[in-house]
Amino acid sequence: MQKKKVPLKQKEQIDKTSFSHPRNFSGWFLFFLFAVDFLLQRGVQQMRKLFKRIAENTNDQKFMHFIENIQVLVSKLLSLFMVVVIVAAIVDLGFFLFKDLFYTPHGQFNTTLFEIFGLFLNILIALEILENITGYLKKHVLQVELVIVTSLIAVARKIIILDLKKVSGIDIIGLGIAVLALSISYLIIRFSHRQKV
Repeated sequence: MQKKKVPLKQKEQIDKTSFSHPRNFSGWFLFFLFAVDFLLQRGVQQMRKLFKRIAENTNDQKFMHFIENIQVLVSKLLSLFMVVVIVAAIVDLGFFLFKDLFYTPHGQFNTTLFEIFGLFLNILIALEILENITGYLKKHVLQVELVIVTSLIAVARKIIILDLKKVSGIDIIGLGIAVLALSISYLIIRFSHRQKV
């Protein structure tokens, strides 16, 4: 069998339409280079915009505004959690009172009275802490006076529920010094507030 000879013109036409033709390949390569160059320029422009935004957002004023927003968010979460704690403490106090009022033998209620006072003071301390948090949300300043009052209530609670038979004299002296120091601090802060007004 003899191979059919294809005329030269037909060979060239077939080669021109082929993708492996050198001229076609260089056209695709140039298009690829152009596309890569275009994408790189766009990428560089986008990166410049991104760095510019980062530089704008990291200046001191915007950064401090961002930090303040985080502080407000944390304060709101803390106040919600404190409300949950207060509700749980009230429910616990209710169950404790119900049990002690109706199931304690006559004449023994006085022995648990100090525990009941301690539970009441726990709720008052939680309310004072909630007041500290909400005061911070309102004024964005931690009110030292409220913190000292909360500390005084906590120390008073400890003194009220104190069992004098189980506590040594050094513990009582320590609590007395704590009350004295907190009271003096409270008076100093109140006096300084009056002089500012």
